[in-house]
Amino acid sequence: MKLTRKKRIANLRHSWTEFPTLSFAGNFVPLTMIDGEGIMQNSPPLFLLILILAGVLGLGAVVAGFRLRPAAPSRGITLVAVLPGLAMLGLFYSLAVHMHQSLGGWPTSIGEHGFPSPLVTHAGIATGFFTVLLLASVFAWPIALVVCALVRRWRGGIFYLGVYALSCLVCFIAMLLAPSQFLYWWWD
Repeated sequence: MKLTRKKRIANLRHSWTEFPTLSFAGNFVPLTMIDGEGIMQNSPPLFLLILILAGVLGLGAVVAGFRLRPAAPSRGITLVAVLPGLAMLGLFYSLAVHMHQSLGGWPTSIGEHGFPSPLVTHAGIATGFFTVLLLASVFAWPIALVVCALVRRWRGGIFYLGVYALSCLVCFIAMLLAPSQFLYWWWD
């Protein structure tokens, strides 16, 4: 039995479970979608492309910086480069634990209505730090990378910028492993 194009499209629209998905902590993201005209689009989600781009740029910066560095990398500066990502991961998961203990479970609604005052403060600190880290990584990091690449004396800094980018990427991926109820609250 041969289906017409309209029937195939209707069947596809109602069978999202057949589409390949990418799963992060129980949250399924379809990798295949249907646009408004009923044509299948096999493009990955935007955040996945950004993660891949950040990983490639960070790895490239580490490799380039390792070749351009004048001496062995400093452990202290490497630790400073890793700390922002680790601090974000610590704030994120400490907020998850704090929220689960304060509310006796995961939040049932979006927002902070009905949260205890210390939990609201903790959430504000975590979201503020995440916002600053995200903006610095998206806007300031590429500028710093270009400046370090252009100024001969600063080329050793490319290695540390790469370490920073990779640590932020790894910590962001680790954040996606949180319980799906908490992630739903976090992203909204």
